[in-house]
Amino acid sequence: MFANDCAPAQKPNFVFPRKFLGIFRGFYFPSECPSEYRCFLVVNVEEGDVLMISLRRKRQTVTASTRAWLKFIDNDGGGPETHNTLMIALFSHRLLLLCKNSLDQSTMAASSSSSGQSPPHNQVFINFRGELRTNFVSHLVEALETDGINVFIDEKAPRGEDIATLFGRIEESKIALAIFSIEYAKSKWCLDELEKIKEFVDSGKLVVIPIFYKVDTNDVKDLNGVFGNKFWELARTCKGEKFDKWRDALGVVSRKFGFTLTETSKESESIIQIVKAVTKELTLNSTTRERVIPIDNPGAGDEETAESASDSALPSFGIETRLNQLEEMLNSYADRTLKLGLVGMPGIGKTTLTKILYEKREGKFVRHAFLVDVRELSKSGRMNGRYLAKELLRKEYVDEVVDSMQAESLKIHLLRNKSLVILDDVTNKKQIEVLLGNGDWIKEGSLIIITTSDRSVIEGEVDEIYEVLRLSGRDSLQCFSHYAFGVVNPVGNFRNLSKEFSEYAKGNPFALKILGGELNGKNEAHWKEALRKLSQSSNETIQDFLQISYNEVSPHQKDVFLDVACFFRSGDEYYVRCLVESDLKDLASKFLINISGGRVEMHDLLYTFGKELASQGSRRLFNHKGLHALKKTAGDDMVRGIVRGIFIDMSEMEKELSLDKCTFNNMRNLRYLKLYSSHCHRQCKADCKLNFPDELELPLDEIRYLYWLKFPFKNLPKDFDPKNLTDLNLPYSTIEEVLDGVKETPKLKWVDLSYSSKLRNLSGLLNAESLQRLNLEGCTSLEQLPKGMKRMQSLVFLNMRGCTSLRILPNINLISMKTLILTNCKSLQNFRVISNNLENLHLDGTAISQLPTTMWKLQTLIVLNLKDCEDLVAVPESLGKLKALQELVLSGCSKLKTFPVPVENMKCLQILLLDGTSITDMPKISQLNWSQVEDLRELRRGVNGVSSLQRLCLSRNDMITNLQDDISLLCHLKLLDLKYCKNLASIPLLPPNLEILDAHGCNKLKTVATPLAILKHMEKVHSNFIFTNCNILEQAAKNIITTYAQKKSQLDALRCYKEGHASEALFITSFPGSEVPSWFDHRMIGSTLKLKFPPHWCDNRLSTIVLCAVVAFPHIQDETNSFSIECTCEFTNELGTCTRFSCILGGGWIEPRKIDSDHVFIGYTSCSHITNHVEGSPEHQKCVPTEASIKFKVIDGAGEIVNCGLSLVYEEPNHVVIEGDCSGTSSGRGLSVVESTMSFATRFLSVILRYLWLGVVFFSVFGFARFYFH
Repeated sequence: MFANDCAPAQKPNFVFPRKFLGIFRGFYFPSECPSEYRCFLVVNVEEGDVLMISLRRKRQTVTASTRAWLKFIDNDGGGPETHNTLMIALFSHRLLLLCKNSLDQSTMAASSSSSGQSPPHNQVFINFRGELRTNFVSHLVEALETDGINVFIDEKAPRGEDIATLFGRIEESKIALAIFSIEYAKSKWCLDELEKIKEFVDSGKLVVIPIFYKVDTNDVKDLNGVFGNKFWELARTCKGEKFDKWRDALGVVSRKFGFTLTETSKESESIIQIVKAVTKELTLNSTTRERVIPIDNPGAGDEETAESASDSALPSFGIETRLNQLEEMLNSYADRTLKLGLVGMPGIGKTTLTKILYEKREGKFVRHAFLVDVRELSKSGRMNGRYLAKELLRKEYVDEVVDSMQAESLKIHLLRNKSLVILDDVTNKKQIEVLLGNGDWIKEGSLIIITTSDRSVIEGEVDEIYEVLRLSGRDSLQCFSHYAFGVVNPVGNFRNLSKEFSEYAKGNPFALKILGGELNGKNEAHWKEALRKLSQSSNETIQDFLQISYNEVSPHQKDVFLDVACFFRSGDEYYVRCLVESDLKDLASKFLINISGGRVEMHDLLYTFGKELASQGSRRLFNHKGLHALKKTAGDDMVRGIVRGIFIDMSEMEKELSLDKCTFNNMRNLRYLKLYSSHCHRQCKADCKLNFPDELELPLDEIRYLYWLKFPFKNLPKDFDPKNLTDLNLPYSTIEEVLDGVKETPKLKWVDLSYSSKLRNLSGLLNAESLQRLNLEGCTSLEQLPKGMKRMQSLVFLNMRGCTSLRILPNINLISMKTLILTNCKSLQNFRVISNNLENLHLDGTAISQLPTTMWKLQTLIVLNLKDCEDLVAVPESLGKLKALQELVLSGCSKLKTFPVPVENMKCLQILLLDGTSITDMPKISQLNWSQVEDLRELRRGVNGVSSLQRLCLSRNDMITNLQDDISLLCHLKLLDLKYCKNLASIPLLPPNLEILDAHGCNKLKTVATPLAILKHMEKVHSNFIFTNCNILEQAAKNIITTYAQKKSQLDALRCYKEGHASEALFITSFPGSEVPSWFDHRMIGSTLKLKFPPHWCDNRLSTIVLCAVVAFPHIQDETNSFSIECTCEFTNELGTCTRFSCILGGGWIEPRKIDSDHVFIGYTSCSHITNHVEGSPEHQKCVPTEASIKFKVIDGAGEIVNCGLSLVYEEPNHVVIEGDCSGTSSGRGLSVVESTMSFATRFLSVILRYLWLGVVFFSVFGFARFYFH
């Protein structure tokens, strides 16, 4: 019982009973107070111990608070006559409320007990594996019960109680704690409980909090690692619906917000946090929870939405990953002060993430404050230099006291304890300055977190910046479904619709919440209509939310944002920046746009918002609105004057539109004009559907971007002023000259006049000194370039492809030019170097007969393309001096008979294409032979040869009969193309890293080197050696090919196995033949091979599976026969689990080819698919495959599998233990039963003899020892 009176005595004492003082011992209490504050406190200690227990729990908080008050009184000075009286009065009032509340609670509890009421149902159900019962779980239960929370664990169940009764216990509970430990997934009982927990969670009857006890959270979510292995081990005994429900329950519950205990975590601290979370959730649970619409009846309850659901339970989709990243960042600072900035686009979840982090961390700080929505706080005028201090000291002092403190005194108080401060939704640096000041009051070890949608606000203000990224596709779908259905896995048509809404939101949690909430309880028709509307306009709630950020930017930035949304989304960053004349980083820092891969991108929500916003005015017009603007009469000059951009897709116009010559008059602010056709392909045949009279007025002084497809006039009008023009695009136009005379074009950077077939004069562009790219492709009437182009010193790119009338190039040197394209300039007979800094030069298809001797000056040239220069008879030796050249293309130069270029000096050359030439000898690669290479290191350097050459093409050359022996020195060569070298008779030793050897159609090829290629541990490669249509290839050569293939694949397979790599195909080869090679252990007629394996066949380290198919091709084949040979392998173990993989054995060539006869295709693939599955399982023997089914087929072409085979390669080359039962199929019969039996007998006898020999040795040694020591 409490009393609080004013006594008549002049100097009453401030009295505390002995027992009460025992709790709050160590305080300093003034013994007197003035008469105007005559207060005393009497506590009746006979109410029992309940009051004392409650007070003890609050002792720490009250003690800290009180000491701070009293120290303030002492430090501030002034004696009892000043602040002391006020402090004592306020403190006594505060303590009185505390005691009164505790007494009320104890009285209620006593009343409830005395009235004979039964205790409440279990509030918390704990789901756990038995090994935690006597340690972590027992401590957690004790902590929960000490805090007055009823707990149920299975040891409280009567013996013999079945699982159904336990399910009832779960349903009675308010909260379930699912404790995932290493052994958890081994227990069916635990998983059954979890399944039921998930069921009640989905129905809204239960809240689950996962606890990851010394187990990786991702292992539980994705069923990987040790946890996953134990689950899959159990799953082999439980298939079907039960297995799916367990997996679903693990996936759903593990993604809820919970707690993680690692090996280094302090269990006592973690238990305190768990109890705190449970208490908080029980408080929330006392209110009415949202109604959840069952997914099988989404049409029910149309009048309700799921918006209320978002407030009662926070979905944790994607949050835990972010929290872990933040925790890792925070832990790296340990006891140091950290200022952390959280940035991201509006609605991305910054505040949500910060709230969770705050709740997890606040218990570690004596002082903490969360300032929500600093933006609005700043606007309200309530924010000042002491606002944050008041929040931090609110538990200790009233606001008036903080206001009265001197600055130095306030700083001293704040420096006594570490602080946790959250400044949410900050919009400018001034707000940070006002709230944090110079930061000299922040005690070391404090944590300051600032969230903002503007990165520039916190740059230079914080130590670390964490960007909150959008949710993944999976998390987005689950988050949307949570708000739309109350479950995470929608079904049927709603699943597909949910994916579309989720895709629209692009991982933005706020949008997912709004969209899902508004669709909750609606039928399918409503969903489809809502989706249709979203394609036309943004959601109103989302638009209002984004409007807040939009309002924060300057008018100029608003214009740029809307320009990007309407016209330049996904454009090149530099290009867009030049057009809008703005540094895009300002918008990017505010997350209104994002720059990715050098392009200006925009989130779909912001894009729709921007387009919707722009459509409300008349400044940016596109399609039908743009047409309407063009048709306006002169009386609409005011409307015309505000137009900023017009984009019209003429392919959407139903009929032609006739316009007046004054159409563009008075559009003085028009910056962007684009008249285009989205259906116009490269050879554009679309008509310009805008018809003008013979004249056109175009007084567009502000124009930056002009794109006019099929511009219908001979030149741009006289009144056109290009002083601000940046990009000029007039493709397929009828212009003959660009401008009427030479005009100033200081900002012009890009010009595209492609396929303007009447263009003859470029003189109007001579003052374009800033021009960077000029596209004249297809300008068939252009005969020459003006000499005045020498002023275009910024020109980087010049494309004149298909300028068939071009005869001569001017004598100029454009120092910035990097790329010159003269492809198919068929009248160009003499080439002149117009830039010494070229990197890419394309002269393919020209009429040049020779190259200038000055070519050696092009020391930066990387690509030289001379393909199909049919008149080219020689190339200068000086090409060998081009030390930067990487690609030299001479394909189709049919008159080229010699190649005198000393390529051994071209250290950077990677691609040399000589196919279709008439050269008689292969280029000289080096001055040394293979015998002169002393060691492998010298080979890697290239030994004065072309060490960098990766691709060499000699195909379609009828003159070459042999390759030079030194080709083996090309240690980096990956492709050697010898197709259709009809007189090539032999192939020498090949380099070690060759990936593709294509000798298709080499009719006279008979022999290959022995060995075929250098077998060295160089680079890890996957090879394809093609000998199709080599019809006179000798059998010895085929044996050499397969022998090399077997050794090479085994070498690579062993390395892949040891390094843990899996590969699709290590080696593929093909050649004429009609039988499976005899060394294959298992062969079959037809396209299917079935095997049964003996026990323990997989005990050794199986490294490679060798597959073979013999394909018969019809005599008449389609010229586009681009077939592939596919093999599908299925290995099944005694548990019924099937390991399946596929690989390609050949074909799939880019260039279709006709095959003359039957061919053998052999492929070597890694067996990692099998060995990884077997070794990763605890039940090793049960996971070993016992049978296999191998199926071959020809896809995308003509052909039939007539024979097939399989062989296995082990780590020990001579150790072959497989013995298969080649049971036939409907398509064939076994071929090697006798061979296999004999092979098995031989191996068995070898083992017996080996053990007999060991026995003889043992007894001999034993007998000698007995004799000697006897």
